Amino acid sequence: MRLKDYVCNRAYLEGSIAEGYIAEECLTFCLRYLEGVETVFNRPPRNCDIIENADVYKFSSGGRVLEKVESVVLDQKSLAQAHRYVLLHSDIISESRREFLIAQRSLNHNIRPTPRIEQRWLVELFPEWLFKQVRCLIY
Repeated sequence: MRLKDYVCNRAYLEGSIAEGYIAEECLTFCLRYLEGVETVFNRPPRNCDIIENADVYKFSSGGRVLEKVESVVLDQKSLAQAHRYVLLHSDIISESRREFLIAQRSLNHNIRPTPRIEQRWLVELFPEWLFKQVRCLIY
């Protein structure tokens, strides 16, 4: 309980608690009017998730680093897996994935693609197809 923290003199509990409470109230009142000094009232939140220029980044999830920052260089296999994961799971390009599958079905009209074949197309052919589509938009 917070009142126990105010007790300095056990012989006069009530007076000690009253003095401590009044001292805290005075400090609280004064802290509200200090400018240029970080106080309990103007301190930013601990886990501030405000991102500057958030509209520029498509994949910004917010947040900030809470622990030690460690830079990791991925090998080619891990980089390819991360790239594939983003391409196959991002909602932003779901329409492009749908267009790609439609195009692949029309190219391979002689076979009836199973979900496994379509997944293989997405893994093996979709990154290059998407790259060409984006390249055509730029030029």
